[in-house]
Amino acid sequence: MTRIKKARTPGRIGARKENRETAEQSRERKRKAKRKGLAPGSRHNVEGGKQSGHNQKSAQDPRLGSRKPVALVQEDNQQQQAAVARARPVARPKLSPEQELEQLENDERLNTLLDRVEEGDKLSKEDKTWLDRTLARHQQLLEQLGLLDEEEEDDGEPGDDLWDRFMDAELDPAQYRKEEDKS
Repeated sequence: MTRIKKARTPGRIGARKENRETAEQSRERKRKAKRKGLAPGSRHNVEGGKQSGHNQKSAQDPRLGSRKPVALVQEDNQQQQAAVARARPVARPKLSPEQELEQLENDERLNTLLDRVEEGDKLSKEDKTWLDRTLARHQQLLEQLGLLDEEEEDDGEPGDDLWDRFMDAELDPAQYRKEEDKS
């Protein structure tokens, strides 16, 4: 390795004196460099000064909740029952099984969902449960009205009946053997 000699010429001996203008500019630059991020203040007051007074209600925090008064003392039973009765949905008139079956068979939603199932489309969880309940009710109505044939439920292959007869028959394999006389 080669040796590098030290230079004898010195650099600056002392710190250079700055005038006031350059000193202020450098301090300003340092202060701006230190301040990175948002201006100081509450994180909830970010849009506080920018909004006008008429639009302030829509900017409220949705987590604040309802302003509806809550009763601290239990009311009379009649008032409670009246409130519950108002909250209940109106019951539809009772239909006869024939009318209900006709209404189910003409239901558009049921038909579209059945078409989608036949095409192999995936149904949402809500649609699946509705379809299962509706089909179960349809099956109940068919059984109740006696329209469900027992033969339609037993949809086996045509060869199954022959196979069942063969399996149920008492088969003696000896009858099919040819025995030769040994005399």
